[in-house]
Parts: sequence; C-alpha cells; structure tokens
Amino acid sequence: MGDSLNETHFTERMEPDRAHPRTFWEHVGRYRFARDFVRGKRVLDIACGEGYGASALGKAGAISVVGVDVSHEVCEHARLKYGLDARQGDARAIPLPDGSVDLVVSFETIEHVDDPGRFIDECARVLAFDGAMVVSTPNRPVYTGDGVPNPYHRFEFDEDEFRTLLLGRFREVRLYTQSPRTAAWWSVRSLCAERSPWLQIKGFWRVSSWFCPAIRDRLDPALRESPDRPILSREPFFSALFNPFIVRPRSALSGERPYILVAVARGVIPG
Repeated sequence: MGDSLNETHFTERMEPDRAHPRTFWEHVGRYRFARDFVRGKRVLDIACGEGYGASALGKAGAISVVGVDVSHEVCEHARLKYGLDARQGDARAIPLPDGSVDLVVSFETIEHVDDPGRFIDECARVLAFDGAMVVSTPNRPVYTGDGVPNPYHRFEFDEDEFRTLLLGRFREVRLYTQSPRTAAWWSVRSLCAERSPWLQIKGFWRVSSWFCPAIRDRLDPALRESPDRPILSREPFFSALFNPFIVRPRSALSGERPYILVAVARGVIPG
C-alpha cells in the first residue's frame, strides 16, 4: 500500500504543508492515539515540531500543554500559528521542573538523541509520580531490516530493547503498533498491511482507498492547512479496517510486522 516507509521518511520533521501523505497520516494517527490520554492532564509534547499535534491535544481536553523543541524558529512558528506555549530546549535537559506534568508525549524523538537512557530519565523526572509517557519509535527489524539506514537516526530499537529501556524508569509498559508491513492473511490487520495478500485480488485497492482516503496518494489541501482537525476527528468503522496509520494494541496472534512501535509507560520509578 503506497511507497515503502524507508523511501519516504528521510525528511524527519513533519511539515504539514509539504509532507508526503503517508508521513502526514502517520503523525496524525499517533496524535489521535495520544488524544485519548490527555483529558484533565498537564501535557508535555517533547520535540513538538511546528505545533499542530500539541494544539490538538489542548483542544482534546488537556488542562495545559507545553511544547518543547530544539529549534527556536519552530517554537516561534508554534506560538504564532497555534498560540502554543512552545519553549526551546534539549530533550536531554527538558526546561521544566520536576514532577510538573502528568503526561509526556514523545513521537519519533528517542531515535535521534545520542543518549536514549538520559532522555527517558528526563521524561521521568518531569512527570508526576503517577504520570505516563506515550512514546513511539521505528521498529528496527522492519524499518531498516532490508532497507537503507536512516541517516538521521542515532539509535533504533527492536521490541525487546524498547520495552527494556522503558522498564528502567516505568513500572508498566504496554506496546502498540502502527503501519504494519505484513500480517497473517487470516488477521483483520492484513487488510491494512503494506504488503497485504488481499492486494492480489482485483479491485481490492480501489475498494480500500474508497473507504479510507488516508491511503490515497493525494492529500486534501484543507487538511494540510489544519492538521489538528483530523487528529480530533473519529475514524469511521469501515475506514479503520483499511487504515494502517491507526495505533493498535500489539498482537502476536496477527503475525504483524510493524514499522512503528508505540508504548504507553506508566508508574514512574524514582531515579
């Protein structure tokens, strides 16, 4: 379904006005997942980029949202376009006090830092004792297993490495997945896999793209202008069946091999 992830994701910062549709919808899918965790919470979006995701989390019911990004220009854009409390800062030294947020959102960040353990320590530091972290990263065996290494990544993780890293600072870690490359034909997830066996059936692509516009090669300019809008929307049932960008619970029974791992880590272990 569409281009290989390795061929489309080497421009790491998602800029809604120019991003490849696959990149756009993957980011939307992750923030849509995080949306369900933010109500009544103080939220930090670390490496917030241009601010569309943090803005959507605020509209989804967060008490407060702070965005942190290493780029001064990006933070300025986020303040001007979305009115976001965006602060320039390093992921290894987050400019927030201890225990000052209830939820940390970190999408496609940890693979870029030169000390992932220190980054997780910092996220744990700024979290309240009962806080949680929603974090994503590429799944190395699939993402670069038979492709060209991403030159922007310092580290990549497999499932066990990712879980072990998080369990160093959190008592509970639950894994989710996004963008399956393959899945067993008997699994519903095979309907949205990049290399779905159902693609061999004439007309399958036409039907699936009719139900799920997110897998089409073209993106509505109105969505590029307001990327927080699809984050706040609900996915229709039949569209969801064919949408690879939805974040789903990890399922060993499905035989899935996902490009992206997402974790929800809870219960901060004091450092």
